[in-house]
Amino acid sequence: MACATRKRILIVIYYISVLIITFGSGIKLAQASKVESKEINSDCHTRNMTLFAKENYKLGEQLQQWNEAYRLAGNSPVNDEIYDQLFDKWQRRQRCQNLSDVLSEVNISQQSDLIKHPIPHTGLKKLNETEINTWISSRNEIWLQPKIDGVAVSLVYERGRLVSVISRGNGIEGLNWREKANFIPAIPKKITTQEPLLVLQGEIYWKLANHVQEKYGGMNARNKIAGWLMRKISPIQIENDIDIFIWAWPEGHPKYEIQLGRLTELGFASAEKYSHKIENIAQVKQWREHYYRSQMPFATDGIVLKSFPPPKITAWQPSQNSWAIAWKYPLQSVVSEIKDLQFRVGRTGLVSVVSIIEPIEIDSKIVRKVNVGSLNTWKKKDLLVGDQVQVSLAGHGAPKIENVVWRLKKRQYPDTTKLEQFHFLSCLRYSPDCFQQFTARLTWLGKQIKIKGVSEATWRLWVENYGITQLTTWLSPHWQQQLPNTRKTAQFINQLQVAMSQPLGLWLKGFGIPLKQQQIMKIKSLDMIFNSTFLKDINVSKNQKKKLNQWLGEPEIQKLLKILQEVKQTSH
Repeated sequence: MACATRKRILIVIYYISVLIITFGSGIKLAQASKVESKEINSDCHTRNMTLFAKENYKLGEQLQQWNEAYRLAGNSPVNDEIYDQLFDKWQRRQRCQNLSDVLSEVNISQQSDLIKHPIPHTGLKKLNETEINTWISSRNEIWLQPKIDGVAVSLVYERGRLVSVISRGNGIEGLNWREKANFIPAIPKKITTQEPLLVLQGEIYWKLANHVQEKYGGMNARNKIAGWLMRKISPIQIENDIDIFIWAWPEGHPKYEIQLGRLTELGFASAEKYSHKIENIAQVKQWREHYYRSQMPFATDGIVLKSFPPPKITAWQPSQNSWAIAWKYPLQSVVSEIKDLQFRVGRTGLVSVVSIIEPIEIDSKIVRKVNVGSLNTWKKKDLLVGDQVQVSLAGHGAPKIENVVWRLKKRQYPDTTKLEQFHFLSCLRYSPDCFQQFTARLTWLGKQIKIKGVSEATWRLWVENYGITQLTTWLSPHWQQQLPNTRKTAQFINQLQVAMSQPLGLWLKGFGIPLKQQQIMKIKSLDMIFNSTFLKDINVSKNQKKKLNQWLGEPEIQKLLKILQEVKQTSH
């Protein structure tokens, strides 16, 4: 009886545990679905779905062209991380239109010198840290290697003699570079083997001296080796800077230690040198950091994990590889979409352009906007809302646009003709068109004469709501009385006494006098700036004098100088 009761209790506990696991999994799936849905909705939220569909179709065509260039020639106009990000975006946009998110297979049948791979190239699926942790937990023997940035090939030996060096192509067939191998000492032309047919897969790469991936990036190493291999003219001299890394021996010994030793005997020692048996994610992260930050003789773009033994060669098919995966390095540049363009007129009339982008994360920093530069720089870069840009961090952590990686085909440019009217003497008084430059002038003046506690936002508020029309309106007691009776206002008024007693040179600098700092600070009275002898003594150049005369001739500057004269008399 007691035994039966205990059995029933165990059954109940079992079903409760199943329910808990199922419920928990359901929550995770729902959360994942919610995240994916949010991501898709973000990409697909548009008023003009017809234009959206056309642009994404064109992006798909471009991705296909880049894919073909990479598969056939081993190089591409864009690097892997940019391609992957654009491809992910294209896939999300395809899914929200209920369209296929798979690119067509690369068609290389028109090539006359193609040769079939004896064993197909499978490619690598790229996973993130969480996915890799799951992948590791379901496997027994795992090995790690650097993901060398080169050109993938098959080496085919018949009775020990090299007969083919086949480019990856579409994974099934590729170009035959056998003749080029004669000029690459690192590829053995004869090996000692009893096997009638021996097939190795690996990466031909350009050797680099003390290369640190984190510091130097890829240095275009893949395109360099691809260019050498794709030359129509045969090489004329031996190239000792080219090497090969064997990352797969599909029919090699099932024990990888033995396989690596045998590869070294055959003349491919780098595989044994750069292969590491791992047991957990901590070791994976450690080796990934090592290859990212240490000096290496090659460029890498991540690490590769492989489980052993691999399946039989009948399972080796293009894009069907579950036993080997890649974990790429942290993105050094991230693709984002321009959501808006802001044109800002600065104090001197220079127009700067700021691009508001889809928020991205680079090196743990969230980036929402990027300074493009001047109006002319923006025109040269040809940036529009909807364009996809490559964003990275400059030396001091400021975001910058490296490249436009994809432009909308339909170009609709904003009207910027009004922005051409601003210059170093414009907007010395307020008008609606002058709001930005006039506010920038006030902010600059306040900073020069050391008015503390008044930010650009405060000046902006006072211009909009309290009628500041001149750079010195705020000096008026009548104007000050209009401000709210607050502690901040009282603090500001107290700052006036400090400002009025500031040296004349600081006021002139605040008004934008076109002279250098050391020249300005030698001016002790306003009469001095009209004295040609004094100007000569402080080494005012011909160009400076021309600008100074323009500045002095401006009616609004003349009014400001008159007010300044009164201020200085009052302060004394």
